[in-house]
Amino acid sequence: MNERQTVADDGLTQYPCDVDDVFRLLANARRRELITALHTCDDDRIRLSRLRRQCTTGERADARAWERAVHHVHVPMLDDLGLVDYDADTETLRYYHYELIDDVLSAIDAIDSSH
Repeated sequence: MNERQTVADDGLTQYPCDVDDVFRLLANARRRELITALHTCDDDRIRLSRLRRQCTTGERADARAWERAVHHVHVPMLDDLGLVDYDADTETLRYYHYELIDDVLSAIDAIDSSH
């Protein structure tokens, strides 16, 4: 097993992520879109309503279906890997940057832009 740690800008270290889990995470286009939006948020925190607006631009996404999928599938997976903390009371995500994810997303973007 190949593991890495996630570290927040404030130095808080999350538990290690398994590289295979990172690739499984990034295999889904919706999660790649979510992570890209999380990566660009201020203070590594974002409310779900703002995240939805950022991720559904240009598409006619059913807001309830999006929220269900994000709340019940994608956020729990990100949380299980230690990439986010979710505060249900404020509906806010805190994102922990992970260099391997940034590298893989950059590689995916490079491949997509070359086609």
